[in-house]
Amino acid sequence: MSAVQLSSPLVLSSYDPNGRYLCYVTTALDKQRVSVEPTQKGQNDALLNEKFLYLDSPELRVTALKWAYLNSNETLCVFIGLNNGEIWLYSPLANEVILKLSTENGYDVNDFVVANESLFCVDSNDFIYEFDLINFTLRNHFKIEQCSNLKRIEYVAENKILVASHQIFLIDNVKKEIILTLPGHISPVCTLKKISEEYLLSGAENDRFLNIYNLSDGSIKSVLVAKSNINKVSTFGTSKVAVATENGNFEVFDEPLLSNKSKRRNVKSRQCTNTGSIVNKNGTEIPSIDVYAGKDIINVTYVTNATMCHFVQVRWGSLSIDHQIEVDITNNVKNISQDRSLYGKDVAATTTYKEGNARVTSGDNFKHIEDIIKELDKQFDEDRSNENEGDDKLESLADKLPTLQSTKKKNPVTGTVAVILSQALQSNDHSLLETVLNNRDERIIRDTIMRLKPVLSVILLERLAERIARQTHRQGSLNVWVKWCIVIHGGYLINVPNLIKTLASLHSTLKNRASLLDRLLSLETRLDCALNKFDVSTGEGVYTEEYLSEEVIDSENEVTYMEELDDAHLIESGEEDDSSEDEEGSSDIEEDALNDGSLSQPVDTINTKETINDDDEEGYSDVEMA
Repeated sequence: MSAVQLSSPLVLSSYDPNGRYLCYVTTALDKQRVSVEPTQKGQNDALLNEKFLYLDSPELRVTALKWAYLNSNETLCVFIGLNNGEIWLYSPLANEVILKLSTENGYDVNDFVVANESLFCVDSNDFIYEFDLINFTLRNHFKIEQCSNLKRIEYVAENKILVASHQIFLIDNVKKEIILTLPGHISPVCTLKKISEEYLLSGAENDRFLNIYNLSDGSIKSVLVAKSNINKVSTFGTSKVAVATENGNFEVFDEPLLSNKSKRRNVKSRQCTNTGSIVNKNGTEIPSIDVYAGKDIINVTYVTNATMCHFVQVRWGSLSIDHQIEVDITNNVKNISQDRSLYGKDVAATTTYKEGNARVTSGDNFKHIEDIIKELDKQFDEDRSNENEGDDKLESLADKLPTLQSTKKKNPVTGTVAVILSQALQSNDHSLLETVLNNRDERIIRDTIMRLKPVLSVILLERLAERIARQTHRQGSLNVWVKWCIVIHGGYLINVPNLIKTLASLHSTLKNRASLLDRLLSLETRLDCALNKFDVSTGEGVYTEEYLSEEVIDSENEVTYMEELDDAHLIESGEEDDSSEDEEGSSDIEEDALNDGSLSQPVDTINTKETINDDDEEGYSDVEMA
């Protein structure tokens, strides 16, 4: 059994020993599934593509697939090797895995073979395992240093197995040593099949040659040469070999052990006896996916709708040299849709869904962007040319402005905003939540939170706390959401256990913000004093109490500063004379003011009271100092 060609939608495929069923693996979105199809209609309708085995997780991949009998030819099962080191025994009739064997190493199971109540397998770490299918236990496992990069394994006789990488080794699994080394292939071996007790057939990846070896001495008995690289191989004893090639055709080799003999030399290579192809009714060729060589017929498989397998049977005697099998895909799809439908059928739909048309691309696929840019550039150039010619003037922004201004923006509906907010909180969608939090209408915010479930209010407060802590410039708008959330759902919040622990981020954020309140109030008071200083009715000489208190502070600072200079003897004589003259002049003016009654007390007394204040008492009024 080998992997299907890369162009095929099937990952792996395998016929049962009698050719009645085909088991194949396909990919459904991110998971693989195992399907079983009967090769003839009217057998078991329960297997008509209605039951699948889906793998548990996207990480699981099928690496090997074979049919075998379990419990002395009583139960026919599909053995599935996986990339986690397990081998599953799948029953198609029950549509369930009845048993799992594990190598306990976690390496890919590259291949296995069932023989004499035992299962032999090889993994990607080049270990060889032997399982007992009676007790379902691991009987033996070993590794041979000379055998590396093992891909295939085959049972030969008791205590003798074949393993292959590029070369083929005959191994004694009891003594754990190599008995015979056979000449191999250039590329890794993908087909290893014993066709009789004496002969072995092998094929390699991306190769059109099949070698037939004599197991007794390791010599090459014959070489089968196909016209294209071989993907699938099926044999019926030593009389028939059928292959499916990568060009979509199938080829047949009759009596492959017979060599071409000529007078000069014995030519071991053999060309195919017959070639065949599948052709649709309209003349298009349909690629062959798999073949089965039976006693009387050859069964050829092709695929429609990417996952639907169809089968055609041809008798050996009716094959021509270049045989063509004509089929009608339309009738096949019609019959399938009448009997069953894999995806269901919508009567109103014009066409049914086809798996083969599905394409999954990554998010950086920008192949259509360049075409759109070119189209827009072309349209822009045409508009500019029309503008220059005067045929069609482009509408300027000034002309469009009245139209834009007349367009009224609809207010969001409260119910819709509440639904979006609930979805964003439940799915943890931050981008969707931002679309709701950008709304600054307090009425809509209030009504939205009223419609919000109380359970989601805790999550909303956590999201708001995160944004307030990171984006301080949004604190004003987000505080509205916090306020209404606490006001409306406060009764629920006080009954939530461990609420402080749940809303620890919000508590710390609000606590840090509240610690700045005293300093902000002090700053506000100082700003009010500075503004009131300029609140003067000019022309009448009326001053407010705050202004006088600020003047007292300024004069206090000035007097203190002058006394320090005087004590340090840093005032020049000229300055002293000027100050004395000012004092004499001021004394004359003071006497006149006292006589007139405009001054109730001497200025010296006011200055004396002003000098009482300290630097530490800055900012207090006369009333407060009293």
